[in-house]
Amino acid sequence: MCEAAKKIYFIRIALISAVFTILFLKAEAQISDTLSNIYEEGWIEKMNGIIAADISFNNSYETFRVETPSNKTILYPNTPNNLRLKLHYEFISLGVQFAPDFLPGNGDNDSKGETTAFQLDAALVFKNWFSNITYSKVQGYYLKNTDDYINWTKGDAFIQFPDLNYEGVSISSGYIHNSKFSLRSLTTQTERQLKSAGSFMPVFNFEYYRINDKSNSVNTQKSKNIEFHIGPGYAHTFVLKEKIYASIGMLASIGYLNTKLTTRTEGGNFVTNQNNLLLRADCKIGMGYNSSKFYTGVFTTLSDTWFKQENTTARNTETNVFYHIFFGIRFNAPNLFKKKGKG
Repeated sequence: MCEAAKKIYFIRIALISAVFTILFLKAEAQISDTLSNIYEEGWIEKMNGIIAADISFNNSYETFRVETPSNKTILYPNTPNNLRLKLHYEFISLGVQFAPDFLPGNGDNDSKGETTAFQLDAALVFKNWFSNITYSKVQGYYLKNTDDYINWTKGDAFIQFPDLNYEGVSISSGYIHNSKFSLRSLTTQTERQLKSAGSFMPVFNFEYYRINDKSNSVNTQKSKNIEFHIGPGYAHTFVLKEKIYASIGMLASIGYLNTKLTTRTEGGNFVTNQNNLLLRADCKIGMGYNSSKFYTGVFTTLSDTWFKQENTTARNTETNVFYHIFFGIRFNAPNLFKKKGKG
């Protein structure tokens, strides 16, 4: 199939997906709150007036890939493991993430250079709607495929880019079709799923991010990127004796990426704009223990993003596998917080 035919094919898929999602949401909006409350009875345990706090570890990080007909560049940050702290209260969740050197795998600055990484995120999870916003900042990358450029053997230092910066904001939002299914039991930890249930969840994602090499005023690049995608998703939680659970979630989406690339040269800045159609697929599986006071779990995410690269700094297109391990406790909120909220 030629490139023009591919684009027409993908655009058709995008239009069909968008129309289907809009019609579905319109139909679901007509379901009354009374019916939703009936669905929840016996399936979900609410924890109003309870604060959940957890600590978790993951290896989720931003990587980038640049390809030309003659070579490729694969950039990784030196942050293989992250530490995340989160607080959850009813429908709201707040978190902070960083990558301390004391975690196993971190701190190999001589070989891979120094990386500083920081992330803030907030989530709102209501009965049928959820939204999440994340701010991330990373400085310092190394060339993963250094051996493509120099005579390199294992143990040697990688080519490093200490002044390469990433900064971005991402927003996601979606709709939970089945009121028997508790997304909070998997995310904000302010509910417990008592019986097995699943739900269709259409999801929309938007992201704005900048990549900037500040090492020199010439022969360097910076890019501004706008990315969004939409698609159908599904998640299911299998519950055993109300406390032990396993979960699986899948999302397939189609979207658009615009990149404004600035190349700094001695003769001035050279600016190009590129537009790419992208496809994305995510699969998340995990299991955990969720009691009234204590919860823990481990999840694995398989993520793959594809789009036709046009010789620019861009999001990586390879398949990635990420882990997430968390441990948390619940306790009574101060009286100041104990006003009944809706959600």
